[in-house]
Amino acid sequence: MTPFVSGRFPLTLLALSLAACTPQGVGLIDVANDLEQRTGQRFAETRADETAWPANVTLDAGLSEDELVSLALWNNAAFRATLADLGLFRADLVQAGMLPNPTFSMLVPWGAKPLELTLRYPLEIFWLRPQRVELAKLDVEQTAQRLVQTGLDLIRDVRIAHAELSLAKRRVELAESAVTLSHAIAELTQARLKAGDASELEVTNARVDALQALEQKGRLQRDCEIADERLRHLVGLSLEQWPTNVSAELIAHDDRFDTEKLVEQALLARPDLRAAEINVQGAGERFGLARAEIFNITASLNAKQINGPLLAGPGLDLTLPIVNQNQGGIAQAQARFDKAARQYVATRQRIALDVREAHARLQQAGQSLQQWQQTILPPLQAAIQDAENAYAAGNVTYLFVLETQRRWLDAQLKTAQAAADLRRARAELERSVGQRLKPA
Repeated sequence: MTPFVSGRFPLTLLALSLAACTPQGVGLIDVANDLEQRTGQRFAETRADETAWPANVTLDAGLSEDELVSLALWNNAAFRATLADLGLFRADLVQAGMLPNPTFSMLVPWGAKPLELTLRYPLEIFWLRPQRVELAKLDVEQTAQRLVQTGLDLIRDVRIAHAELSLAKRRVELAESAVTLSHAIAELTQARLKAGDASELEVTNARVDALQALEQKGRLQRDCEIADERLRHLVGLSLEQWPTNVSAELIAHDDRFDTEKLVEQALLARPDLRAAEINVQGAGERFGLARAEIFNITASLNAKQINGPLLAGPGLDLTLPIVNQNQGGIAQAQARFDKAARQYVATRQRIALDVREAHARLQQAGQSLQQWQQTILPPLQAAIQDAENAYAAGNVTYLFVLETQRRWLDAQLKTAQAAADLRRARAELERSVGQRLKPA
């Protein structure tokens, strides 16, 4: 028995050493660190039934945009479910590094049949294992990059939803002012009718305008509730406490960005492009593995009991690739490599389009907001004061003053829309580049 144990010890030691050096690959903490370096936001592992409240989140003064992003990264159910993919591929990596168990067979002696013992072990595992481990490591790394991109997409979605809610609230505020103004115009038109200065048609039109303003206010209130629920769902608090106040900070417009530099930055920073690059590398590994899997070699140790003594001797089984040379597997690996290479090129082109389009939208929204704030609103505000002064001097009717105020409300609404467009474009551009933007 001693020789058998001593002969088994080196094999056991080899198996333990190979199993011990199996890499685990990147983990969720690496994904969180990568996301934090890009955006300043991070997440941590939580239980499936747990609602997490990051340390930077307070409900006293309402939720800011950054606080909403933090809550989403910690609690968005779809994002947290996607993070579980990394654990699956890490398990595949562990499995790829495991050595197979030896096969033991025994033929029981019966009649003239002697006792026969056979121990088999596949030898190809020792040159296939490194390739399989490397391929599994690439899958883990690709999944990690994909998760970082998913986090960037979630941050973009939360910021856009926050912009939509801010715009919806501003629309409701302006709609309330529009209702008050429309009712005042209707009452003034009715008074003019009694004085003989207006017709029935003018009174009817004024009443219809007041009713339309009231209907629009109710519709905008429902739109505000819908936008609020969408943001609440993205944040992951659909079934938890939700503050009534979500703050809307002003965003400073800065268009000092060079489009081509942004494209170059995105091609270096975008995690989905890195994932596509890893996919090409993995496809190349699969191609080499398909070629290596042609040969199968199995070592065996056979022992037979013939006329008393137990005779033992080694053996070797070799698969001769005469007919089947894994042509189908090699062809599939080649096709996947070609597809991965084309997907990589397509991803690069899409990134360039995303950046250029988002930058153009940012410039458009910034110029529009600047024109409304600096060019259009000031004259309208001055026109209101001039109309009130003219009414006080008896040069115009009060209806003229109310109509001037209506134009002012319309301009404020379009200014709010331009501000929301600027928020959307900024969120989309940062997602397109793959990280927070800093002025040039």
